[in-house]
Order: sequence, then C-alpha cells, then structure tokens
Amino acid sequence: MKISLQNKLNNFNQISLEQLNVSVSFQNRIDVKYLLTEVELEKFLEKLEKDFSILEIKWIKVFSYESTYMDSDDYFFYRQHINKKENKSRTKLRTRIYLNSNIAFSEYKQKENWITKKLRYQIPVTEAGAMSEWQKDFFNWLWKSFYKNEVEPELKPKIKTMYNRVTFVSNKNDERLTIDFNINLVNILNNKEKKLENLVIVESKTTSKNTKSHKILKELWIKSANSCSKYWLWLYYTWATKEASVFKKTINKINKIEKK
Repeated sequence: MKISLQNKLNNFNQISLEQLNVSVSFQNRIDVKYLLTEVELEKFLEKLEKDFSILEIKWIKVFSYESTYMDSDDYFFYRQHINKKENKSRTKLRTRIYLNSNIAFSEYKQKENWITKKLRYQIPVTEAGAMSEWQKDFFNWLWKSFYKNEVEPELKPKIKTMYNRVTFVSNKNDERLTIDFNINLVNILNNKEKKLENLVIVESKTTSKNTKSHKILKELWIKSANSCSKYWLWLYYTWATKEASVFKKTINKINKIEKK
C-alpha cells in the first residue's frame, strides 16, 4: 500500500480471535460495502481508533487470504445477481484458505434481501479450491433447505482471489469491519489475472445500518457501494463476463479509484 498501514494499525487496541468469535459472530447479518482509495482508508482508520479494536493473532494484524468461488457452467449464481429483482434469494459457495494459519473452510452464503446467512465448516487445505465429495454434500444439503424442490446446479471452481485483510470490532460489540486490499484476481478457466490497483473494500457486518463506521464514512462523504457483489466484480475483471448494466455505478467508481 502507498500509506504506512502498519503504523496506523499499531494505534488500535487488540482483540484475540477467541474474543472476536464470542462477541460478534454475526452469522445472520446486514452486509454493507464501501469502495475507498488508499488515501481515504488512511483518514478512515484515524477516525476508527477510539471506537474499534483490531484482530491480532500471534502478533499478526494483516492476514493473507485465498478464496475460490464456485459456480455452474452457465453461471447460475451470477445470474441470480444480475436478475435480483426477480430473484430475491442469492447464493454463493466458496472455499477460503487462511494462509497465515494454513486453515481452510468451505463457506455457503445465502442472502435474502438485506439479510445474509453464512454457514461454513473446516476442510483440509488440500481440498480448498475444488468441489470435493464432502463439499458437494454440504452444498446440496443447504441448497435443499433454502430452495426445497429446485434442482441444485452442478458447480465448478471459477474465480480465485488473493488479498490482504485487516479486521476490526467495535468496542460496543455491535459491528465487525473487514478491510481488503492488494486484491489480485485469477480466472481459473483462462488463467487471466487482474490486480485492482488502489482499491480498498470496506465491509461492515452488523445487525443495523446505524453504526459508528457508517457515520464516519458519511462524514468522509463516502457512500455505500451500489450492487457490489465481490463475486460478480471478480467475474467482470477477469473477463469471464462483460455484462455490466446492473453494476455500472460500481464499475465506474472502481475505474476512478484505479486512476487516482
């Protein structure tokens, strides 16, 4: 990053993973995303210091992630997003490796209007990035619980993402923030890569839209992102699709950020 991130992060009180899991799990939650430049992130962090603590594990505050998103050959999950007026339910399935600890999970996310439900279970790192038999069973069981008699799509790995993340928790335990940067995308089918320069994605996970981070971002004149599905962005920026009508405002915002 262009800013001295580590110096900024050292100003925060620390919270352990155990404390985070006890205080703010938020498996059913409201997710709101914001798109920032690295300079805007610096200002944002300064205003967070008094009200948030940072996740620290074994003296590490900046963590490296690798996520692989699954979809069908006709991009069923993607089409749920671009047809969201007709489809109020939206689904994601991914595997995620926490590279600093060499731990992996299979994660299922179901969004119904504003509410996101997230379910996951730990898998061997060697099974991450693929649809193992265990993961197929996990997905099929959850699919039937949400979609009843609809036939589940056949899934394959589509997009891989690598990025750094820092995680904050409000001192009131009413909000969790993740901040992603150094984002690199890979289309698994054609091996095309894209690094999103200068882009920072802030995501608030809470049970209310009236929280401290939202107020701070409003003070900085930063609005929440419209139609900002990370998975869809990854598809767009790795040339898996160029359908952008639903996400035009978000694409324009990211293009401006990359030019700054």
